[in-house]
Amino acid sequence: MCPICKNQENIIKRGFYRRPSDQKKVQRYQCRVCKISFSEQTYAVDYRQQKRWFNQSCFITLCSGVSQRRAAYIFSVVPRTIARRVKKFGEVCEKNLTKYREQRAKVNAVEFDELESFIHTKLKPVTIPIAVEKKTRKVLAISIGNIGAKGHLKQISIQKYGRRPSERLSALKSMAKDLKACIAPKARIGSDKCPLYPKLVRDCFPEAHHFTCKGSRGAVVGLGELKKTVFDPIFTLNHTYAMFRDNLKTLSRQTWATAKRKDRLLHLLHIYAWFHNLWLDRKRAKPKITVL
Repeated sequence: MCPICKNQENIIKRGFYRRPSDQKKVQRYQCRVCKISFSEQTYAVDYRQQKRWFNQSCFITLCSGVSQRRAAYIFSVVPRTIARRVKKFGEVCEKNLTKYREQRAKVNAVEFDELESFIHTKLKPVTIPIAVEKKTRKVLAISIGNIGAKGHLKQISIQKYGRRPSERLSALKSMAKDLKACIAPKARIGSDKCPLYPKLVRDCFPEAHHFTCKGSRGAVVGLGELKKTVFDPIFTLNHTYAMFRDNLKTLSRQTWATAKRKDRLLHLLHIYAWFHNLWLDRKRAKPKITVL
């Protein structure tokens, strides 16, 4: 497909070239409509990258509890190189999740809740709504939004950064909007007893059955996400949250590897969400960062 006019038919081969970085032979094409030349590398993840040899290892490392600076040390590159990979990988994984929702069969059982983290300091908390398929534990939708600080940090946050508008409801609606593409009309949706959730489900999924369960105290294991109870009705969701915190260094408890920007944190969330889904299918193939 032509990257300019999006033409898919009037495309002809136009020779090839060898990449300077690894001497790989790459096919070149030309569009007969707009006369633009492009190659099969145009839509690849490593387009215009000089150090593409560590992309797959970097993708796995970032999803294995390693910070960006430590990843840069492991691969002998500057931190800026890893930051560029995070942006690129995040955009690719977000598109892959969108295509995954559109192409898969309708889901009949979903669980959702909010994970809390912060940007740069605990005075700038954020909420991260995540929806998970109950049967397979695969992540279906994810969003992020700013919220106000709580407890004794509230007044300190207001004095230092002013009042921060809450984006909690808009983040929940964004997650629900993405979830509509893959959820069955009469699906069973589970959550805790947050007062915002019943109206959200009624407005976005009027035919769905919404069941709630009372939240319980967090256990030491699972970084506080698993609960101190014999039976947890939304164990699938809490187990996935524990995996997010354990495998994303930015979300770990008591860490100094904090995100400095909300958009970069969202990129990391999309990266791990896609890795998580690939990991659940690891018997078929090893998780790799590719474009669907």
